Amino acid sequence: MVRPMPSGSRERFFSRLFPGEEWRRGREYGREGLISGACYGEGVWQGTVTGALGRYRVRVKRESGGWRMNCSCPSRQGRCRHAAALLYYWLREPEAFAPMAEVRRQLESLSRSEAVELLQLVAGEEGELLRRLLAGRKEREEKHRLPLEKLLRLVRNLGLETRSPWRSRQVWEERWYNLLLVVEEELRTEAGGKQKKAWEALLLLTEKLLDFITGFSLETVAAGYLLRLLEPLSTYAEEGIPRPVAAKIFGFYLRTPLTAGEEERFRAFLCRLAVVEGREAFSSLAWVEALHCEKEDQLPVVRWVHLAGELWPPGSEGFPVLARWCLEDYRRLLPLLDFLEEKEEYREAKTLLQAGADLFAGAGGRYLYRLRLAALHRALGEEKEALYLENLNFMERPGREEYFRLQRLAVKIGEWPRIKPGVFRALAGKAPALYRELQAMEAGNFPGPP
Repeated sequence: MVRPMPSGSRERFFSRLFPGEEWRRGREYGREGLISGACYGEGVWQGTVTGALGRYRVRVKRESGGWRMNCSCPSRQGRCRHAAALLYYWLREPEAFAPMAEVRRQLESLSRSEAVELLQLVAGEEGELLRRLLAGRKEREEKHRLPLEKLLRLVRNLGLETRSPWRSRQVWEERWYNLLLVVEEELRTEAGGKQKKAWEALLLLTEKLLDFITGFSLETVAAGYLLRLLEPLSTYAEEGIPRPVAAKIFGFYLRTPLTAGEEERFRAFLCRLAVVEGREAFSSLAWVEALHCEKEDQLPVVRWVHLAGELWPPGSEGFPVLARWCLEDYRRLLPLLDFLEEKEEYREAKTLLQAGADLFAGAGGRYLYRLRLAALHRALGEEKEALYLENLNFMERPGREEYFRLQRLAVKIGEWPRIKPGVFRALAGKAPALYRELQAMEAGNFPGPP
């Protein structure tokens, strides 16, 4: 006898059938009890799920070759949040599902006249389904194509409900997501004027989302929604993205904390936009937004410099303009140096750092300047120059890690005997405890680092 899986194991199993966001939203629907008319039996779950745009009939069937899921929602795919909601609700409240065996027993007990009367009632509720079953066709609902004018009207009217903020936000997100799926379908299947109308709807959805993000202060959460838009926006970018929309997307990218993968996707989209719009046109938009964001914190500066470096790499006509701007402030210069080092443009980075030496005033600034310049000398194989700078920094701030790094470099190029006395004098004066430790190590009393 096969034992049923524990509830936790069943939930993990079901969750793997759906995209992460669909399963999460389905759980919310299930917890809210937005399911009615549910029944289960013989590996088939059926029910009606209440969504933001209506009530959707859902059917999930487990087959030998996998799973078949059908939903009447606009997603045009089976593995949607409504199917997830039905399965999650079954995990939580299986007693709420009418047993299919009981339904079949009731059917078998009907007389012929009662069965005909029941079928007539079914025809009144689900006439198209009954017609297809009578015709011997597979039970598969065809998706109704919404006229573009009505679709645009729905997008224009998309707004927040007058209810609790959490519920209003949930309903808005549901409607926005479903409308996006319909718009994407229209973009894929239409051409000419109709595709332009679908593109207009996509731009409207983008503006609605950007305004929604601002109103709810949902930048971190909403990054996923905006990322969801980048693919269709990039694919059909030749249709033209209005400057205000592009500026808002760019501003979101500059200000919002993102994972490395998310940041890369935003950068790829913005580089694509620069190609479509023309680098000069994109530059005029981006510089204004970047200068505005620069006053807020360092993150926008880092993001903009990295993106600008991708658009105008060393050797391009735009790079000198970017370099001059970065040489006005060390907070701009440091991200550009990081970018150049990532691209292994060490000589260009060294030239820029030396040109900006005056930006690094004060003891802390000089220390940072020598540290960065020494690293670039090392990368270029200029080890004597690197040793000179690292020795200066060590004399100012002697430390254990710095000592061994300095020692390895000096031994490598045969300079250790010359600088060792000065190194130990600096240790004795500024780091006595470390001096005694290293003296003992030199005497062989205990081993040093591996």
